[in-house]
Amino acid sequence: MVLCPVCGTEYIDTSPEFCSVCNWDLTSDATFPSTAEIYKQKEEAKLNWARQMWQIVQKQKNQNGDNNTINLPFAEVDKVNHDQNNGDLKRQLDRLQAQLDQGAMERFQLHSQLEWVLYRLEQLNPEILTDTLYRIEENLNAMATPEAPMSEVGIDYNPLINLLAAGKWRKADELTWELLLQVTLREDEGWLQLVDIENFPCTDLLTIDWLWEYYSNGLFGLNVQKRIWESIGGQYGDFCDRVGWRDGESWKYYDELSFNLQAPEGHLPVIIWRRRACYGVGKMMAPETFFALISRLAICSRGRRQETGDRRQE
Repeated sequence: MVLCPVCGTEYIDTSPEFCSVCNWDLTSDATFPSTAEIYKQKEEAKLNWARQMWQIVQKQKNQNGDNNTINLPFAEVDKVNHDQNNGDLKRQLDRLQAQLDQGAMERFQLHSQLEWVLYRLEQLNPEILTDTLYRIEENLNAMATPEAPMSEVGIDYNPLINLLAAGKWRKADELTWELLLQVTLREDEGWLQLVDIENFPCTDLLTIDWLWEYYSNGLFGLNVQKRIWESIGGQYGDFCDRVGWRDGESWKYYDELSFNLQAPEGHLPVIIWRRRACYGVGKMMAPETFFALISRLAICSRGRRQETGDRRQE
């Protein structure tokens, strides 16, 4: 005999899956003989709720004089919940599969890029490759363990460091120009001669460049400007377009520059002009001044690498 635990209907000759009166699932074991305690508690709570609902329905039916049987859709609810759970699982599996596919594609792209880099490295002249790898190592070491800035002529670079570290780019640029004049003893004149640039102390020039590049995370600096200059073939107009000193045919004034990290690469520092990008400073034109500056920077950089190499051999 089967007894419905909700409405109390007895089934003597048959064992249906659902009660024909209240639609309760009769296949579930109401006694929970070997089920986890937490599951027992949940099923007991569900059964108590169903009994209460059945009693409420019967009470309303008696009050309304309705003799028709009212079926509670327990089976339909269970089926809907089951279908919903299956749908949720399928969507989760689809999302996981999409993520796996995306990861596989990204790994393939990275592998292809690595193969291209290795191929290009193999095509390089061994001497150039060695020099390139050495410069990369030198830059990484410098970034990891930066040395205290030095000066050959006793310049204190701490004020510049403070401005750069605080992101006060305009004040840092103005101070950089003042420091250049101090190094070359041209404060009274207010501009640099060609001979001043050609004999600019290497330690100080490299210190200024390093500070700008370090505190801007590689966005600003003299070496950054030098690399851009070389990439566009030494054309001053194209160079100014790249670094944001010219907009179309309009050469920018100093007050129109962007003194923030949203500026174009190589935008700062401004050394070869002060009032407007198309003008130079003093008796030198801007392109002439810039070529002299990056030439001096190249000489100083080679000298620094040679000194470092000699120290390593020792």
